[in-house]
Amino acid sequence: MNIHKQTGKLLMPILVSGLLLGACSQVAESQASTSTSTSSETTAASASSATDTSSDTTTSNYGTYEEEDLETTYDESEAVTITLSDDGTEASDGVTVDDSTVTIKQAGTYVINGSLTDGQLQVSVGAEDKVHIILNGVTINNNDGAAINITEGEKVITTLASGTVNTLTDGSNYTLATDETEPDATFYSKADLVINGDGKLVIEGNYSNGIRSKDDLILVSGEYDITAVNNGIKAKDNLSILDGTFTVTTSEGDGLQADNEDEADLGNIYIDGGTYTINTGRDGLQAVSNLMVQNADMTITTADGANSTSIDTAESYKGLKAISAIEIASGNITIDSADDAINTNGTVSVLGGTIDSADDAINTNGTVSVLGGTITATSGDDGMHADTNLSIAGGTIDIQQSYEGLESSIIDIAGGEINVVASDDGLNAGGGSDTETTTGTFGADSFGGGQMGGGMEADESKELNISGGSLIVDAEGDGLDSNGTITMTDGLVIVNGTTSGGNGSLDYGSSFDLSGGTLIATGTSDMAKNASTSTQTSVGITYDTEQEANTLVSLVDGDGNTVFSFSPTKTYSHIVISTADLATGDYTLISGGTNDGTEANGYYTDGSVSGGTELATLSITDTITNLTSTGETATATGMMGGGAPQF
Repeated sequence: MNIHKQTGKLLMPILVSGLLLGACSQVAESQASTSTSTSSETTAASASSATDTSSDTTTSNYGTYEEEDLETTYDESEAVTITLSDDGTEASDGVTVDDSTVTIKQAGTYVINGSLTDGQLQVSVGAEDKVHIILNGVTINNNDGAAINITEGEKVITTLASGTVNTLTDGSNYTLATDETEPDATFYSKADLVINGDGKLVIEGNYSNGIRSKDDLILVSGEYDITAVNNGIKAKDNLSILDGTFTVTTSEGDGLQADNEDEADLGNIYIDGGTYTINTGRDGLQAVSNLMVQNADMTITTADGANSTSIDTAESYKGLKAISAIEIASGNITIDSADDAINTNGTVSVLGGTIDSADDAINTNGTVSVLGGTITATSGDDGMHADTNLSIAGGTIDIQQSYEGLESSIIDIAGGEINVVASDDGLNAGGGSDTETTTGTFGADSFGGGQMGGGMEADESKELNISGGSLIVDAEGDGLDSNGTITMTDGLVIVNGTTSGGNGSLDYGSSFDLSGGTLIATGTSDMAKNASTSTQTSVGITYDTEQEANTLVSLVDGDGNTVFSFSPTKTYSHIVISTADLATGDYTLISGGTNDGTEANGYYTDGSVSGGTELATLSITDTITNLTSTGETATATGMMGGGAPQF
C-alpha cells in the first residue's frame, strides 16, 4: 500500500502487532429498488489483522456489517411516505407533526421527500425498535438545532436513494434545554446509526459536528460532502466505514473521530474501503483505541499542512492518531500534516506510504513494525520514531529528508530496501522518549545523540541489529549510531557520512560485532571507527587528504581481480570496507578510474577497474585491520576520551 504526503504526504499501510496481509474486501452490494428486499450477504468482522480466509479471495473486514446494514431495498407496500413541506407535513400512522418538527414514533420503513427551511426530522421510538429511513432528495435546515435528531431507538438505518442529493444544514446556535449540551450535530443520533445507498449526503455543520452517533456509526456506501465547525464524522463507540466517497472539511475539529474512553474495546475506527479527501482544523482521523485501515484512498491535510506557521501548540494536528494501535493493511493514503503524520501510544506496523510531516513522520511511544510496501517520508524531524522497538523486515523505505532517519531504543533490520537522508544521525539506537527540547523544527528528541567518541557511558540495552536487507545512509551526523551495541550478520550497509568533524559514519558506545554482509562506511577521520570484533575481514583506511566525491575507490588483489569498488557521493577521509570477498592478503588501493561492472548506490558488485591512480599496497593481516592510504598501520586520532574500540 502507499501513503502520500506532499508538503506532508503519506502513502502507507500499517499493521498493529503481528503479521498483516493485504486484504481486499468482497461485499455483495444491494441494488436499490422498490421491490421486496432480498437477502444480502452479511459481511463478517475482524477487529484484528485482515487476512485471506479462502481461496476465492473472500476476506474479513475490520468493522462489523450486519445483513440489514447492507440492505437498501424495501417493500413499497409497507413503507410510509413522508413529504416534508413548510406548508405543513401531513401526519400518518407512526408519524406526528408539531409545527415544523416531524417525528417518527414507530418502528418501520419511511420514505422521506420534500424540504423544510427551518425544521427537524426526529426519530423517537422504543429502545428496542429499528427504523429504516430512505432519504429521497431531502433538504432540511434547522436554524437552532439538528436537522435530523434521533433521540431513541435500537438502530436507525438511513438509505441515500440512488440518484438523489440530500442536504442537511443547521444554524450556528442551538436552543437547548437547561444544562443540556446535546444534540450537537447536524445529523445526530443516540441510537446505532447506519447510512447506506448510492445517493449523496451534503451536511453543513455550523454549530459543531456534522454526523454524530452516541453509539455505533456505520457508513456502508454513498457520497458525503461534510463541512463542520467541529468534527466531521464522530462516533462514541465504533466508527466503521465499508465504502463510499467522503469530502470532509472542519475548521476546529477532527475529520473522523471515535471517542469512547470508558470501555476498552470501544473507541475504534475501522476503515474497510472508500475514497477520502479530508481537510481539518485538528487531527485527520482520531481513535481513542485502535485505528485500522484497508482498501482506502485517503488524502489528509491538517491545518495548513507541513508548512503550517500559525497553529496552537496546545492542540493536535496529526494525520492518523490512535491511543492503542494503528494498522493499515492496504490502500493509498496521502497526509500533509502540521504535526506527526502517524502517531500512537502503542504499536504501529507499516506496509507502505508516503509521508511529509513537520514533525515525526511516524511516531509511537511503543513499537513500529514495517513488513512490506513502499514508504517515502519527508520529515522536519525523525523519519520514524519508536520509543521501544523499530523493526523492518521488508518493503521499500525512502526517507528523503529528516533530522534523524530511524530512531528507537532497539532497531532491528532483517530485510527491505532502506534509504535514509538525515541532517543528523541516520540511525540512532538511543534511549528515552520523543520529547521536545531544543533542536529541530519541533525540538530534538531526548534520545542519546551519540557517544562523542566514547565520552558518554555505554548503555547495552540500546541495540542496532542488521541481519538482512539493504540500508543506504546519507547523514551529516553519525551514520549508524548506537548508545550500546551494533550487530551485523548479513545485508548491505552503505554510509555516506558527514563531511565535517565531530561525527563518525560508525558510532557505538559498547561494541560493533560484525560477522557477515557488506559494510561500506565513509566519513571524516577525526571520529572514525571500525568494527570492534569481526569474523569477517574488515579494513579501515585513513587518508591524509580529503578525497573527492564521486571518485572510485577500489581494491585489486595480487591476481588483478577487482575485489572492491565504490564511488562515494560525498567527500571523505576515512572508509571502512567489509565484504565476503575480502580476505587477508595484499591489495592495491586505487583512486579513480572506471568500472565496467554492475553498479547500485555507488557500489559495484562485479566488473573490473581500469585507469585510476595506485596509491599503495595494503597488507590486510587480520579480520580487523586499520591502515593509512599509504599502507602504514593507522593510529587512533581525534577521539574524545576512551571507550569503544577505534582503529
